[in-house]
Amino acid sequence: MPVDYFLLVERRDPCWEHYGICVESGGERAEIQRITVSRAGILSLLSKLMQGGVTPVAARYVVEDWLLE
Repeated sequence: MPVDYFLLVERRDPCWEHYGICVESGGERAEIQRITVSRAGILSLLSKLMQGGVTPVAARYVVEDWLLE
């Protein structure tokens, strides 16, 4: 079953951005907002999610592990 990954951006002004992710597959969806303020960091996380084929069910666990690295 295909898995879709999305970058979430919350922007309040030009100096304030928070990044999150959304993972969707088979009618399930995991949305995790405000993970980091680092664009490079969130892109690295998204890459890991995609390479590992992480599903919505496991996304939160992978993000928690990534934050603890």
